[in-house]
Amino acid sequence: MGTSENKTNNDNTGLKRSLTLSQLVFYGVGTILGLGIYVLLGKVAGKAGMMAPISFLVAAILATFTGISYGELSARIPKSAGEVNYVDRAFNIKIVSSIVGWLIVLSAIVSTATVVNGYTGYVHVFIEQLPDWIIITTIVLILGGIAIWGITESALTITIITIIEICGILIVIFISGDNLTSFPERWPEIVPGFNLTDWKAVMLGAFLAFFTFIGFQDMVNVAEESKNPEKDMPRAILISLSILVLLYMLVATIAALGLSPEELGESEAPLADILAKEGSGYPKIISGISLIAIINGVLVQIVMIARVLYGMSEKNMAPKLFGKVNQKTHTPIWSTVISTMVILVLALLFNLESLAKATNYILIVVFIMINLALWKIKTKDKHPEGIKTYPIIIPILGAVLSFAVLVFQFIQDLS
Repeated sequence: MGTSENKTNNDNTGLKRSLTLSQLVFYGVGTILGLGIYVLLGKVAGKAGMMAPISFLVAAILATFTGISYGELSARIPKSAGEVNYVDRAFNIKIVSSIVGWLIVLSAIVSTATVVNGYTGYVHVFIEQLPDWIIITTIVLILGGIAIWGITESALTITIITIIEICGILIVIFISGDNLTSFPERWPEIVPGFNLTDWKAVMLGAFLAFFTFIGFQDMVNVAEESKNPEKDMPRAILISLSILVLLYMLVATIAALGLSPEELGESEAPLADILAKEGSGYPKIISGISLIAIINGVLVQIVMIARVLYGMSEKNMAPKLFGKVNQKTHTPIWSTVISTMVILVLALLFNLESLAKATNYILIVVFIMINLALWKIKTKDKHPEGIKTYPIIIPILGAVLSFAVLVFQFIQDLS
């Protein structure tokens, strides 16, 4: 078992505490932004039509309750493999904790494969004839290598790329922002009416849009590499989500007013297509930024997966091999290598939308468990010293809303 100095089972090499609040925020914004809007904006519009911005808003509300729960839990239990430790502390049933851990690993692997799959559409803006399998293989192997290199190097890469991808969103807002001038006349097309047809479309879009907000759960898995996780992790999660809600709503509204739902739904590079109407040179600019943004999401996910496997190994829920930390890089190399190879296989075999749906199903089940875990822990220890806590209604609503979304989508997929 690990010691208070975060030693591994195999040697005296531990994870390195080096991440500040600002780095955690960049880490969070980077993974959420890279995993979402650049890839799935068009797919959400394909489901919700002009009401896509409302789908993003609904998804944000659903994500925020669970994000707050994650924030409090990460302050109470600042450990790698966060979800495993939360459920273990709450219910003390090893098999349940182990299942949650493997579900987190599976969801992260599938979501990363989803994003890599969507990466090819932006590459084709520059090189139309390059085979998808070459693009996918190259990017996954390069990012796996960076993740092995070290957490400080990974965090620096993530910070630089996050600044670039935020600039990409701001470019879309600045160049295509004149679409917003028609909002006063066209807002009834965006706001759903009081009927089941509209809200069904909004919820179908929200289920996919929910994927664009996931990433806050990745942040808690670098808690052991944060300098002050008890204070910084909850704040970083809420700051990250707040930034992304604002950016997503603006971009989704600009997209809905600038392109038809059919155009967005069929687009492989939605942000490039939004800018194409403003000038022929713009699509390549945003496509270049999109390529960098998606890289960020993939890198963060690979780093997170390795930390979950590392933490599970320390609790004897995964093979000891996953707990080995390299003495030079201070990274769990075998966890990183194996997860990178599995991501590569999935990205080569499955398409974008099916992977996104699979990720959402897995993650929503996990989110239900995490909210229930916080509820259970709060009943035992309401106000731990030095920890900011939230009303118990937060995890209850988080669990109920997550369950409602899960049931809704399951019924729709059966019909």
